[in-house]
Amino acid sequence: MWEEFIACCKSKGTTATATLLEFIDLYLGDSQDKADAIGGNNLDERLDSKIKASVEKYLVDSYNSHSSPTNEMIKAICSRLDKLESEFLSEFNSNQTTEIDNLANLEQKVERMAARMTQLAEAIIKIQDYLNNQQKRGQKSYYNNSSFKAHTPRMQPLTEEGLAKRLGVSEESVRKERINLPPPLFVAWCKGKDRAGLGWEFNENTGLYQPVS
Repeated sequence: MWEEFIACCKSKGTTATATLLEFIDLYLGDSQDKADAIGGNNLDERLDSKIKASVEKYLVDSYNSHSSPTNEMIKAICSRLDKLESEFLSEFNSNQTTEIDNLANLEQKVERMAARMTQLAEAIIKIQDYLNNQQKRGQKSYYNNSSFKAHTPRMQPLTEEGLAKRLGVSEESVRKERINLPPPLFVAWCKGKDRAGLGWEFNENTGLYQPVS
């Protein structure tokens, strides 16, 4: 406190000693009658108490009533720091909330993308199965349709000699089986001998043997 008092006196262009002497002169001038009645020791104690109270009041009044530019600047800086701290906390809370919201949105997007990819994979598998089935059906229909049969070489009717050579038997065997067997059984007998498993029947109008499917 004493150092602050000295510094304050210097700032006002005086010294602590001069200020105290001025105070003592004023005090003694206002309280001479009381000082004479109290006595020496009590006077010293009252002076000490009075000086201490006066110094405290002087310092408080100096800071409050006669604020220096430095004090005003300190107050302004403190005010700005408080404002910046408040803005920072507000922005931090806002950013934290925004980050949480962004993270939640990102998770939702990833989940939607994963679900979509699963659907696409299932759709591709179904399409592939469908195409494979269509290809198999197309092959079956190709081999079974009339256009394919039209390209299959049509067997021409054979003479008895030609049928015997095809079946690998003699002409007499062919003629004997044709005469002795009913037409359906003769066709079956020919199928058992023919290298392609074809049946043959005799056409009495032409005298030739024609293939039977």
